[in-house]
Amino acid sequence: MKIDVKKCPICNQSNNCGNELGQSTCWCSKEIFPEAIFKQLTEEQLHKSCICKKCLDNFKKSRERAD
Repeated sequence: MKIDVKKCPICNQSNNCGNELGQSTCWCSKEIFPEAIFKQLTEEQLHKSCICKKCLDNFKKSRERAD
């Protein structure tokens, strides 16, 4: 499986990774990622590319509804 570092491993859309766009930091450095979101990834996908903001927000919203 080829990992595209510019795509979200969950939805396969652009993750807007600041590091890959040549910025000094990524938007995700200011976010909190619940550990459970990483359980959606395979071992091969872990820590290879950023999860996009949309998937992060959707995951957080779904967790809020479940509580």
